[in-house]
Amino acid sequence: MGRKKRIRSGVRPTDLFALVGMGLGVCTQTQAAVNPGDYLSYSWKGLAIQPQLDLATVFTDNLFLARGDLRTADLISTFSPGIRLQYGLDGANQISLDFMHDESVLLDRSEFNNRQERLDFRIRYQVGPLRLDGRSRLEYLSSFLGGSANQLGRLVNRRNWNDGYTLTYDWTSKTDIYLRGTHQDLDFDRGVALLDVSNIEGLLGASYQWTERFRVTAEGFFGQSSVAPNLPGPDGPKSIYYGGFVGARGQFTSKLSGSGRVGYEQRDFSDGVGQAASTPALSFDLTYQIGPKTSATLRYDRRSFPSPQFNNQLMIADAASLQINQFVGAGNRWMVRLQTRFDNSELSGATIAFGGQQIDLARRDRTYSAGASLLFQPQPWLVAALAYDFETFDIQFEDPRAGLLLNVPSYHVNRITLTLNIGF
Repeated sequence: MGRKKRIRSGVRPTDLFALVGMGLGVCTQTQAAVNPGDYLSYSWKGLAIQPQLDLATVFTDNLFLARGDLRTADLISTFSPGIRLQYGLDGANQISLDFMHDESVLLDRSEFNNRQERLDFRIRYQVGPLRLDGRSRLEYLSSFLGGSANQLGRLVNRRNWNDGYTLTYDWTSKTDIYLRGTHQDLDFDRGVALLDVSNIEGLLGASYQWTERFRVTAEGFFGQSSVAPNLPGPDGPKSIYYGGFVGARGQFTSKLSGSGRVGYEQRDFSDGVGQAASTPALSFDLTYQIGPKTSATLRYDRRSFPSPQFNNQLMIADAASLQINQFVGAGNRWMVRLQTRFDNSELSGATIAFGGQQIDLARRDRTYSAGASLLFQPQPWLVAALAYDFETFDIQFEDPRAGLLLNVPSYHVNRITLTLNIGF
């Protein structure tokens, strides 16, 4: 479960960064003749030990993701030390383990200072025709949530655990078969008016090398989702889902690369009460090389998910994003990035009894965001970025009484972010 404790730090953000700056200054003075990057990767019997440090300062004009009088501006500074352990060479058999700790302090609302931990394990191992690629990520998070999961100005502690592993067998020089298993578990603190969600999915697929540049794919999947409340009440019913895709991946033209899948998905509740959902299941991730220094990436995904708030309610979610990268100057040290994203979620009809009346909970959630950033990478181990982004969320209920009952607000927020990432 997410931690219930919060940090009560008397250190101001400016003091925190001053201490970090002093430490970096001492290193610069004592090792002026040595590249600082030499101290960011140590090797010992094939094991690389790489310390990490991320610094971020964010100004937001809507800290609580609220509307009206609850809109509050603040400055959030986050200090994130960490370490990476890596065994094996890049592009070959390799395992790695990353640990990061986030310490966040707020300039005005110090009662919301918080901390987070993140653990990330990756593996790539091949022997003969068999190859294993996988990743496990465990996060203990504490932050304000917006959108359909909005909790009205409170830090939401949660544990997020994700696993994804793919075992591929090269049957012939052109054909492979792969089995993929994924596990997702989102566990909120007790007392939060959101549902814990656990999801397990298995996928069986095959691909064929159609040309030298790209492969065609066929996949079938089966999964199960379960939900549990964090307020008094019974567990929700399980839902099962299944379907399949056909698609392609690779270099389609001299400028266009990526992957695309088109298929269908069916989801049913085990108790037969919730409304079943049948929907096209789509996924695209395409990159177009506009010029030697300019590229654009378009992503789109459509799937079904359990509602984050109510049993027997399903959500059909569409997510589309566009990112444009433009390198500037010689050496590709500077980059301008533009990005935008649109999320549309249709939540199925479900009813609850309130005040002697049946209230329909069907609704539509829409989130739109756009932003621009300037990135500078003078060294392979050093990246600095200045970014601005805007986000707006809108919710529309079919029954206006549901909006008054749930009190999930529409909102908009502006953010300005300055980050510094040190480490390989």
